[in-house]
Amino acid sequence: MRGSAAEGDVPRPDGGSIPDTEAPTSALGEVDRALLDALAHDGRLGLATLAQRLDVSAATVRRRLGRLTRSGTVAFRCDVAPDLTGLPVAVTFRGRAPIRDVNALHRTLATLHGCRLVAAVTGSSTVLATYWLPGIGTVQQHETAMSARLATLEITDRIIGARTVKRMGHLLDGAGRRVGTRPVRSW
Repeated sequence: MRGSAAEGDVPRPDGGSIPDTEAPTSALGEVDRALLDALAHDGRLGLATLAQRLDVSAATVRRRLGRLTRSGTVAFRCDVAPDLTGLPVAVTFRGRAPIRDVNALHRTLATLHGCRLVAAVTGSSTVLATYWLPGIGTVQQHETAMSARLATLEITDRIIGARTVKRMGHLLDGAGRRVGTRPVRSW
Protein backbone atom coordinates (compact mmCIF):
# COMPACT_ATOMS: atom_id res chain seq x y z
CA MET A 1 0.00 0.00 0.00
CA ARG A 2 1.42 3.35 -1.06
CA GLY A 3 2.48 5.63 1.74
CA SER A 4 2.56 2.96 4.40
CA ALA A 5 5.96 1.37 4.75
CA ALA A 6 6.56 -1.83 6.62
CA GLU A 7 9.24 -1.81 9.31
CA GLY A 8 12.63 -1.88 7.57
CA ASP A 9 11.41 -0.75 4.14
CA VAL A 10 13.33 2.00 2.34
CA PRO A 11 11.34 5.19 1.68
CA ARG A 12 10.98 6.51 -1.88
CA PRO A 13 10.94 10.24 -2.71
CA ASP A 14 7.27 9.97 -3.84
CA GLY A 15 6.17 8.87 -0.37
CA GLY A 16 5.93 5.16 -1.15
CA SER A 17 8.51 2.61 -0.12
CA ILE A 18 10.70 -0.08 -1.61
CA PRO A 19 10.37 -3.41 0.19
CA ASP A 20 13.51 -4.08 2.20
CA THR A 21 14.37 -7.13 0.09
CA GLU A 22 14.43 -5.05 -3.10
CA ALA A 23 16.24 -1.98 -1.80
CA PRO A 24 19.38 -1.01 -3.68
CA THR A 25 22.55 -1.37 -1.64
CA SER A 26 23.38 2.27 -2.30
CA ALA A 27 20.29 3.21 -0.27
CA LEU A 28 21.69 2.53 3.18
CA GLY A 29 19.18 3.74 5.70
CA GLU A 30 19.67 4.78 9.29
CA VAL A 31 19.04 1.23 10.53
CA ASP A 32 21.55 -0.20 8.02
CA ARG A 33 24.23 2.24 9.14
CA ALA A 34 23.57 1.58 12.81
CA LEU A 35 23.66 -2.16 12.14
CA LEU A 36 27.00 -1.90 10.33
CA ASP A 37 28.42 0.29 13.11
CA ALA A 38 27.36 -2.20 15.79
CA LEU A 39 28.89 -5.09 13.86
CA ALA A 40 32.10 -3.13 13.23
CA HIS A 41 32.55 -2.87 16.98
CA ASP A 42 31.68 -6.51 17.65
CA GLY A 43 30.86 -8.82 14.74
CA ARG A 44 29.84 -11.57 17.16
CA LEU A 45 26.65 -9.86 18.36
CA GLY A 46 23.49 -11.94 18.05
CA LEU A 47 20.24 -10.87 16.40
CA ALA A 48 18.46 -10.22 19.71
CA THR A 49 21.27 -8.00 21.02
CA LEU A 50 21.49 -6.10 17.73
CA ALA A 51 17.71 -5.62 17.71
CA GLN A 52 17.78 -4.28 21.25
CA ARG A 53 20.64 -1.87 20.51
CA LEU A 54 18.98 -0.61 17.32
CA ASP A 55 15.48 -0.50 18.82
CA VAL A 56 14.03 -2.66 16.02
CA SER A 57 12.77 -6.24 15.88
CA ALA A 58 15.07 -9.23 15.45
CA ALA A 59 13.22 -9.96 12.19
CA THR A 60 14.22 -6.53 10.87
CA VAL A 61 17.86 -7.15 11.80
CA ARG A 62 17.76 -10.59 10.14
CA ARG A 63 16.16 -9.18 6.98
CA ARG A 64 18.52 -6.20 6.76
CA LEU A 65 21.58 -8.32 7.43
CA GLY A 66 20.46 -10.85 4.83
CA ARG A 67 20.05 -8.13 2.21
CA LEU A 68 23.43 -6.59 3.03
CA THR A 69 25.25 -9.92 2.85
CA ARG A 70 23.46 -11.14 -0.31
CA SER A 71 24.29 -7.89 -2.09
CA GLY A 72 27.95 -8.09 -1.11
CA THR A 73 27.74 -4.83 0.84
CA VAL A 74 28.96 -6.66 3.93
CA ALA A 75 30.95 -9.86 4.37
CA PHE A 76 32.08 -11.60 7.51
CA ARG A 77 35.55 -12.83 8.23
CA CYS A 78 37.40 -14.11 11.22
CA ASP A 79 40.90 -12.85 11.90
CA VAL A 80 43.45 -14.30 14.27
CA ALA A 81 46.45 -12.57 15.79
CA PRO A 82 49.45 -13.50 13.60
CA ASP A 83 51.51 -14.65 16.59
CA LEU A 84 48.85 -17.25 17.41
CA THR A 85 48.93 -18.65 13.86
CA GLY A 86 52.69 -19.15 13.84
CA LEU A 87 52.84 -16.74 10.90
CA PRO A 88 54.01 -13.46 12.46
CA VAL A 89 55.74 -11.92 9.41
CA ALA A 90 53.58 -10.06 6.89
CA VAL A 91 55.11 -9.55 3.46
CA THR A 92 53.56 -7.90 0.44
CA PHE A 93 54.94 -8.68 -2.99
CA ARG A 94 54.40 -6.34 -5.91
CA GLY A 95 54.91 -7.65 -9.40
CA ARG A 96 53.85 -7.60 -12.99
CA ALA A 97 52.79 -10.16 -15.55
CA PRO A 98 51.26 -10.11 -19.03
CA ILE A 99 47.55 -9.32 -18.91
CA ARG A 100 46.74 -12.69 -20.53
CA ASP A 101 48.12 -14.44 -17.42
CA VAL A 102 46.53 -12.31 -14.70
CA ASN A 103 43.46 -14.47 -13.93
CA ALA A 104 45.44 -17.72 -13.72
CA LEU A 105 48.16 -15.94 -11.80
CA HIS A 106 45.69 -14.65 -9.18
CA ARG A 107 44.14 -18.09 -8.75
CA THR A 108 47.58 -19.63 -8.22
CA LEU A 109 48.80 -16.92 -5.84
CA ALA A 110 45.65 -17.33 -3.74
CA THR A 111 46.41 -21.04 -3.21
CA LEU A 112 49.88 -20.47 -1.76
CA HIS A 113 50.28 -20.99 1.99
CA GLY A 114 49.68 -17.91 4.14
CA CYS A 115 47.83 -15.91 1.47
CA ARG A 116 45.93 -12.96 2.93
CA LEU A 117 45.26 -10.83 -0.17
CA VAL A 118 45.70 -10.97 -3.94
CA ALA A 119 44.74 -7.95 -6.01
CA ALA A 120 45.12 -6.49 -9.47
CA VAL A 121 46.42 -2.93 -9.23
CA THR A 122 47.28 -0.15 -11.65
CA GLY A 123 50.71 1.28 -12.30
CA SER A 124 54.04 -0.29 -13.18
CA SER A 125 53.32 -3.20 -10.81
CA THR A 126 49.99 -4.81 -11.69
CA VAL A 127 49.90 -7.57 -9.07
CA LEU A 128 49.81 -7.24 -5.29
CA ALA A 129 49.93 -10.26 -3.00
CA THR A 130 50.20 -10.30 0.81
CA TYR A 131 51.20 -13.37 2.81
CA TRP A 132 51.72 -14.20 6.46
CA LEU A 133 54.93 -16.20 6.84
CA PRO A 134 56.63 -17.99 9.76
CA GLY A 135 59.77 -15.84 9.70
CA ILE A 136 61.84 -13.30 7.82
CA GLY A 137 64.01 -16.09 6.43
CA THR A 138 61.07 -17.58 4.55
CA VAL A 139 60.40 -14.47 2.45
CA GLN A 140 62.98 -15.44 -0.20
CA GLN A 141 61.80 -19.07 -0.14
CA HIS A 142 58.23 -17.92 -0.73
CA GLU A 143 59.29 -15.66 -3.60
CA THR A 144 61.27 -18.53 -5.15
CA ALA A 145 58.22 -20.81 -4.92
CA MET A 146 56.03 -18.13 -6.54
CA SER A 147 58.48 -17.65 -9.40
CA ALA A 148 58.81 -21.41 -9.96
CA ARG A 149 55.03 -21.82 -10.32
CA LEU A 150 54.46 -18.60 -12.29
CA ALA A 151 57.09 -18.17 -15.00
CA THR A 152 55.65 -14.90 -16.32
CA LEU A 153 55.45 -13.21 -12.91
CA GLU A 154 58.20 -10.67 -12.28
CA ILE A 155 58.47 -9.59 -8.63
CA THR A 156 59.24 -5.86 -8.55
CA ASP A 157 59.13 -5.13 -4.83
CA ARG A 158 58.85 -6.73 -1.41
CA ILE A 159 57.42 -4.92 1.59
CA ILE A 160 57.84 -6.48 5.01
CA GLY A 161 55.41 -5.24 7.63
CA ALA A 162 57.11 -4.73 10.96
CA ARG A 163 53.85 -4.28 12.84
CA THR A 164 50.20 -3.85 11.92
CA VAL A 165 48.55 -1.22 14.11
CA LYS A 166 45.07 -1.32 12.54
CA ARG A 167 43.18 -3.89 10.46
CA MET A 168 39.70 -3.28 9.10
CA GLY A 169 39.04 -0.61 11.73
CA HIS A 170 40.36 -2.61 14.67
CA LEU A 171 43.29 -1.21 16.65
CA LEU A 172 45.88 -3.89 17.43
CA ASP A 173 48.50 -4.28 20.13
CA GLY A 174 52.06 -5.46 19.52
CA ALA A 175 50.94 -9.10 19.40
CA GLY A 176 48.17 -8.36 16.88
CA ARG A 177 45.29 -8.61 19.34
CA ARG A 178 42.39 -6.15 19.18
CA VAL A 179 42.53 -3.38 21.78
CA GLY A 180 40.04 -0.92 20.30
CA THR A 181 37.97 0.03 17.30
CA ARG A 182 37.95 2.87 14.79
CA PRO A 183 35.18 1.68 12.46
CA VAL A 184 35.60 2.00 8.72
CA ARG A 185 32.59 3.90 7.42
CA SER A 186 32.14 3.83 3.68
CA TRP A 187 29.13 6.13 3.61
